[in-house]
Amino acid sequence: MKKLIAAALAVLLILTCFAACGKTPAAPDDSTAPANDKTKLNVVCSIFPPYDFVRAIAADRVDLTLLLDSKTDLHSYAPTADDIMKISNADLFVNIGGESDDWAEDVIASAENENLRVVSLIDLVTAVEEEALPGMQEEEEEHEEEEGPEYDEHVWTSLKNVIMIVPALTDTLCELDEANAAFYRANCSDYLERLTALEAEYAAAVGKAARKTLLFADRFPFRYLADDYGLTCYAAFSGCSAETEASFETMTMLVDTVKEQNLPFVLMIDGSDGSVAESVSRQSGAAVRVLNSCQSVSGDDIAAGVTYLSIMKDNLDVLKEVLG
Repeated sequence: MKKLIAAALAVLLILTCFAACGKTPAAPDDSTAPANDKTKLNVVCSIFPPYDFVRAIAADRVDLTLLLDSKTDLHSYAPTADDIMKISNADLFVNIGGESDDWAEDVIASAENENLRVVSLIDLVTAVEEEALPGMQEEEEEHEEEEGPEYDEHVWTSLKNVIMIVPALTDTLCELDEANAAFYRANCSDYLERLTALEAEYAAAVGKAARKTLLFADRFPFRYLADDYGLTCYAAFSGCSAETEASFETMTMLVDTVKEQNLPFVLMIDGSDGSVAESVSRQSGAAVRVLNSCQSVSGDDIAAGVTYLSIMKDNLDVLKEVLG
């Protein structure tokens, strides 16, 4: 699959280049000037979490673009020609840096912009390898050469990680835009206070919870959150799995675990069709609740006021109910 994506991306890059080269340059004219304020940094983010971090730090002092703004799942995303041009013309490109962002390496390498800065969130924290939980369904092998360990890319699900990520992003913005550095650092300080306060609420809630076990009848993108608070987890699929149908053995494990541990809830994640969770619910009697992994936030959601903090606050409410 990765090879097919890489080949398709190569063709797309060539076509994009031909399209750009085939255009006749327009005469300099105020009427054809781009709408963006060219005195501002042009920042492009691959998915919602880094987009919202930059938005909290920089507000309207940068021109900010979110690539995945239509509920496209991170793991199935492929850049369009327009996306490639946005990255190529950016001052700063912020992505995750995990396996799902493999496509970005070719885009960055082909960008004729020697000043493009790239920040990958996975490089700003201590990343851990993907974990195969007991009974989790194994993915079909792609028969590609091993390229080293596969790290869990969902680093933003940990507030502790985000508390490290935000200052690093702030430093980069300040380096690129010294004129607004004081503004960025003041916003960073305020944002860190809110992140730290919410993290303390998580620690307190889990600390007094009756249960310490979560069962995801779905993918498992919450490894970092679980590690932060010592939670035991079971799941149908890994965080980056493309699987949507659980095997008989996996379903049996999920249902048996719910019954054996007397779990009143099973979890699914945002964007899922919920079929596995609903099946486990029917067979075990446990209710279904949703945890939002921030991977498929749309432009409409953002316009309605959704933020990373608001999602994580909603997730805390879910955890309080599920853990008891």
